[in-house]
Amino acid sequence: MRQLWLTTALLLAAPAFADMSMNDDPVTTRLYVQRLEYRDGIGSGNGDDSFIWDDAQIRIGRDLNKVVLRSSGAVEDGTVEEGRIGLLYSRAVLPYWDLQLGWRHDFKPEPQRDWFSIGLAGIAPYEFDSDIFASIGRSGRVELDLEFERELLLTQRWVIAPAIEANWSSKDDPEVGTGSGLTELELGLRVRYRINKNLAPYAGIAWTGLFGDTADFAKLEDQDTRAWQWTIGIKAWY
Repeated sequence: MRQLWLTTALLLAAPAFADMSMNDDPVTTRLYVQRLEYRDGIGSGNGDDSFIWDDAQIRIGRDLNKVVLRSSGAVEDGTVEEGRIGLLYSRAVLPYWDLQLGWRHDFKPEPQRDWFSIGLAGIAPYEFDSDIFASIGRSGRVELDLEFERELLLTQRWVIAPAIEANWSSKDDPEVGTGSGLTELELGLRVRYRINKNLAPYAGIAWTGLFGDTADFAKLEDQDTRAWQWTIGIKAWY
């Protein structure tokens, strides 16, 4: 099954490498990391410390067509607790908007899951940096992942960035601790300092909440369902 998803994604990505002779639209490679951060709980009962990588991407292609390798995950106590990787074909369909579709593989928690993902990535009205994705898995299971962030300039170098992330699932998946309906909501507020055009360290706070059956599954594992955490990290792009 995994090989089928990978083959499909590679076939979809082929247009990104077509017509290599066009000098006015060269193939470029870009590395982008939305968040690479350390988190720790504020007060008692607010979760363990963790290391997060969120929306780390390698983009290869031309202006209109690209291949995107993207990953997100979390490490706690030296162990990867959550992790996913995706191989997507990305096509610019509107100014500031890309349509992306391909394969997503969740390698943590166990058991591993494979999905077909399709979504939009770009800049929504009022300059919200947006990711809107639907993923379809086995047995007709569907997940929605929404992420929005707004950068507000305090000065030319100082930026405050409120963000919201929400996840929704169509069915219970007890093996990985996911329930149906709204599964997780995260609110964050980070203050960045732009050292240069490629690097911006930051600090901030984040609130995470689990809901419905997802919260019930977490309680059975003696995990927190609500947590405030402070964060420190970097945003980088090359």
